[in-house]
Amino acid sequence: MKIRDFEWDEGNIVHIELTHGIQPQEAEEAIVYKPLFRKIKKEKYVAFGPTLDGRYLVIVFQKKVKGKVRVITGWDMSDKERKYYKREVKG
Repeated sequence: MKIRDFEWDEGNIVHIELTHGIQPQEAEEAIVYKPLFRKIKKEKYVAFGPTLDGRYLVIVFQKKVKGKVRVITGWDMSDKERKYYKREVKG
């Protein structure tokens, strides 16, 4: 999947920072640095991926036009999600 840009505004920045403790830069890193993508609904995806600092995140995003994505929500991977990610990425 080609990601060319991110769509951020006050709504999704505040939600991901205050509700989940994730900085926008971390969400972007998880989506572009060694991600594992899964489609969950029409135009909505989940990305499992690490940040450059080694934090493992799950990021839900909406695919927009021309490679732009809008982050909807995210969280730290659970142990089960991390095992799944590592198994699938190596597989």
